[in-house]
Amino acid sequence: MTNTQVAKLLAKLKSQKNAKGEIARQFKAVIKGSTEHQALLDQMKIISLQIDETEAALKSIEYANAEASTQARPEQEINSDQIAFEFLEPSEIWNGAFKIDIIDNPFLDTWYRYLEHHTHTPYHQDAWLRLIQTQFGHRSILLLATNQESQILGGLPLTLFSSKLFGQFAVSIPYINYGGPISQYHNINQALIHHSHQLLKKFNLSHVEIRSIQADLYPLYTSKKASMILRLPESNEALEKNLGAKLRSQYKKAEDYQPKLKVGKEELLNDFYQVFSHNMRDLGTPVYPKSFFQAILDEPNIQSTLLVVHLANKPVSAAFLIGNNNVLEIPWASTIAAANKKNMNMWMYRQILSFAIEQKFMFFDFGRSTIDAGTYKFKKQWGAEPRQHYWYYVMPEGQALPEINPNNPKYKIFIALWKLMPVWLTRWIGPSLIKHIP
Repeated sequence: MTNTQVAKLLAKLKSQKNAKGEIARQFKAVIKGSTEHQALLDQMKIISLQIDETEAALKSIEYANAEASTQARPEQEINSDQIAFEFLEPSEIWNGAFKIDIIDNPFLDTWYRYLEHHTHTPYHQDAWLRLIQTQFGHRSILLLATNQESQILGGLPLTLFSSKLFGQFAVSIPYINYGGPISQYHNINQALIHHSHQLLKKFNLSHVEIRSIQADLYPLYTSKKASMILRLPESNEALEKNLGAKLRSQYKKAEDYQPKLKVGKEELLNDFYQVFSHNMRDLGTPVYPKSFFQAILDEPNIQSTLLVVHLANKPVSAAFLIGNNNVLEIPWASTIAAANKKNMNMWMYRQILSFAIEQKFMFFDFGRSTIDAGTYKFKKQWGAEPRQHYWYYVMPEGQALPEINPNNPKYKIFIALWKLMPVWLTRWIGPSLIKHIP
């Protein structure tokens, strides 16, 4: 640990203690038992936890320095342009007073103007919440943190779910990989999640699920999943060298079957959906409606692309790509099982990486995987590095974590039966089910 990092921790600790003092002084101006009093208590708990964490970090450094027997290599400073912007974590602490409101209408111009100047994922923009509302009928809300001058300090968008099958709950943000609070202040992000506890009673929810890549925001979380991120070289030639002989041999075997690649938008939607829905049936998973993907392609504020691989004029592999600044992400991809035996999935991913380089993206996001699972290892072989996910759960004390996913044993029979259905039937009834599965 460098002296610079120790100095940063000491400065952070000083800032946190100043913030605690500022909060303590505000208790004189509020009535005990009031909403304002409870908000200050919550803020005091958060800042006290932060102080404990910082002091623990300093103690661990002292211990490590005392135990070190060899000189460590100096740590390399990482420039912000070396990492995908949406994976940067806030390090600042807000020292002043603030409040958090529940906003029933999440489409606030002031909120989206705030996002224009702050780090956020592509899924925090209003286009995504509108898609969720129009395509699936779910209502969204916004937790908004503001200072005493009503300036926005951060926000947390949440979508409300209600069904007889899965009950009532909220998610930030459903159907995709990234959600959670947005603020340049770490303690504001923490406070937003803590405040979501009020939603349980207000909307009669069983739980609130917050999908984030930021650590240390709330005590109850799971960290089984990670995004796999590849730093792209500047040329395909450089990528080819990086991939290694074994990997190259796998995707080059596919060329014996003369696959054809098509890149486009709406004109490839039918081919994409044919492959995607077929694969979802084989996995035992209800499929999204085709209109959902059409709506994404139609949205001018979302940089989307379809890529389809054909064999003998039939689509066999397909991917839905979303670009955002310097990152190209693949939220949805499928290959028909018979074509997978011909290495078409490997070949498709190699073409996608070429496309990403040609389009001048700096990073390729392979998407989310359970750590050490098959898909995780598949992505790792391309050179991708894991970026930890933290899924936070706000729920009544003592309640078991929700498992609305294929790993839940009670869904095994349903999954097995779904795999036996004809694809046309799954396309018909699948959308009415998947809308309730975030």
